[in-house]
Amino acid sequence: MDSIDKPIRVCVHREMSIYNLSELENDCSRSTAPLCVIGAGIAGLLFARRVAKKGQRVVVVESGYASFDPAIHALNEIEDPAERYSRALTGRYRGLGGTSSRWGGRMIPIGKHETEARPYLQQPRWPIAVDPLESYHDEIEKIFKVGDGPFRGSVISDEITSKYFPVDDKSLLNRWAKVPSFKNCNVFTVLKDELKDLENIEIWLGATVCEFKLDRAGGRLNGIVARNFSGKQLEVSADRFVIAAGTIETTRLLLLMNAASDDNAFRSCRVLGRYFQDHLKSEVATINRRNPSLTNRIFGYRFLNATRRDLHLELTETAQRGDAVASAFAYVAMDLTESPLGYIKKLAHGIQKRQVNPNDLWQASKNMGLVARSAYWRYLRKQLFVPASVDLHLMVCAEQLPQWSNHIRLADKRDRFGVPKAQLEWAPTQTDERTFRSAIAHIDGYWKRSGMDRVCPLEWSPASSDPALPIIDNAEACAHPSGSTRMGTDPAESVVGPDLRCHAMPNVSVVSASVFPTAGSANPTFTIMKLALWLADSHLQGAPRREQAFVPSAMTSAVVSSHEVPAPVARDQFGAA
Repeated sequence: MDSIDKPIRVCVHREMSIYNLSELENDCSRSTAPLCVIGAGIAGLLFARRVAKKGQRVVVVESGYASFDPAIHALNEIEDPAERYSRALTGRYRGLGGTSSRWGGRMIPIGKHETEARPYLQQPRWPIAVDPLESYHDEIEKIFKVGDGPFRGSVISDEITSKYFPVDDKSLLNRWAKVPSFKNCNVFTVLKDELKDLENIEIWLGATVCEFKLDRAGGRLNGIVARNFSGKQLEVSADRFVIAAGTIETTRLLLLMNAASDDNAFRSCRVLGRYFQDHLKSEVATINRRNPSLTNRIFGYRFLNATRRDLHLELTETAQRGDAVASAFAYVAMDLTESPLGYIKKLAHGIQKRQVNPNDLWQASKNMGLVARSAYWRYLRKQLFVPASVDLHLMVCAEQLPQWSNHIRLADKRDRFGVPKAQLEWAPTQTDERTFRSAIAHIDGYWKRSGMDRVCPLEWSPASSDPALPIIDNAEACAHPSGSTRMGTDPAESVVGPDLRCHAMPNVSVVSASVFPTAGSANPTFTIMKLALWLADSHLQGAPRREQAFVPSAMTSAVVSSHEVPAPVARDQFGAA
């Protein structure tokens, strides 16, 4: 490694090197590699692992550390003038593994019809075929140690499931998401034994990207500068860069890159930062538990092949077409926090992490009967035991369609590094309200057709029962942001092409839900993982390079600090000031 200061290795897994920028003796280190990945979350680590296994050297730059750091987490703060988006800090995490250190783990593929043209919504098809992505399905399941098998059809074949969740309903399709165990949720945890044997991965922690080195003549990114709070910095030069920092941060980085080029890099693109979207969720009903055992049998989490399976009850394509609405799905949420079962769950997690809280152990010991019942349900009935005191909440999660007005831009306010924060202009719309109303109507009919209205009727929320009370007023984002660097074939109407390379800067690729043209109704992480592996394989197979780039300026090269973001410059159609 070409460096000003020899880095100190703070964590060693045989040949794999993990460095902490704060441990440098001097102020600067330099690294050069064919590939630089920004972000050590799910997408970044899966991509880096793939190419490193084939012998290519890759440098991974991560803003966070191996464990949670409050000061680093504060870098996720955004400007939200309407104070409408609540998940900037509760749904995004920096550090090894990224948000996988906190995510719920629900893995389910996006519906095929959701990526095809939907003329009833004026939505075109995705510019890539999703069928080839299915080849990564089994590999991802093995990485996270979840059982194989389909997501739909007669997946769960017991009498209760077959009776109350018919597979041939015209309005609602029951699918069963797969959830890794708690100890297998963090992508770094499940990959570290494999990564330790890869001598050509270099991971830097506590290194937040703040500057970009641009080759203006060639229209390429030559390097990045990352810093820590003490002013120490890492300079990385690479032939190719992959940004895998999550939707909001990835979009902010591209906006900063554009600002560093005097707004020239993406000047032909109308949509950078536009069409930001997130799934919207709302509690629409409470499930009556007058028969606690039966409702447990119907709605308790299943376990199949040692893998938890969660109900994902989604609007069928037929129902969506008939109502001309977007996708939506229902799921059952339960709050175990105040239940004795919550202490048992915390104790189990503590044992897995070897960090047992004595209070959790004490509370669990006072409820040995509950422990026994939980074990009976888990190992004999293959379900989670849900005490009668725990309410079952029926949630609806709606796909938010792309809206021009929902967008990310650079804020006037700056973060601790002096870099502009992301500013989000976002709100639900009447289109989203119509999707919620359609889902509620179809759920009501489904409950009656299946007979569940007689054994566990729904107690609808006031807004669900009264169309005059907008559901979207209290709907919350699901922390599934997407869309703001959308993919497409028209450089004016998309940020990346079907190959995930930026139209304007072809040696920069994006692997994030930010490239999704539409969100669908599935949790996005499974699709993101497939895209990361597909992008790695495309790189290894030597996908043809595109040389289209932004219009050159008078300077042949430049280093523009994000501390001094230039004001927008008026230009003519050829890019001249």
